[in-house]
Amino acid sequence: MIDRFLRGCVAAAFVVCGTGVNAGEDTANVKLTVANIQSQVGKLYISVYDSKDTFLGDTKVYEKVVGLENIKDGQIEISLTLPYGALAISVHHDNNANGKMDSNFIGIPKEPVGLSNGHVPRFGPPKFSKAVIEISQPEQQELIALMD
Repeated sequence: MIDRFLRGCVAAAFVVCGTGVNAGEDTANVKLTVANIQSQVGKLYISVYDSKDTFLGDTKVYEKVVGLENIKDGQIEISLTLPYGALAISVHHDNNANGKMDSNFIGIPKEPVGLSNGHVPRFGPPKFSKAVIEISQPEQQELIALMD
């Protein structure tokens, strides 16, 4: 996976308000719809991971920070350029604009979050295997609904 990613992106590129991969033969244009946004305060932090070892950590395949000025009916559409393969996407709404995810004393988020594949962890932390989606087409659509 990493080899395909490195061949496909050659070098990281700066995307509006974030970093991503260069468009090319081994990348897809993913239209991500983030739903259930409750306010226009703060920003959305989007992170993409390619393994269970890096899932929800600092090593990301792609990351992007998005302002909320274009919300319509509680949702926003965001274009992502992602490598083909098995990936998991997480979205965090920093709704108090402090630049970090607030959590309680045991690590449960206090701010709205969402994961690809509709994964909602029931017991324990989120699992990469449950959030993974397959990026396999040049144009693809994904939906993530935020949950408090």
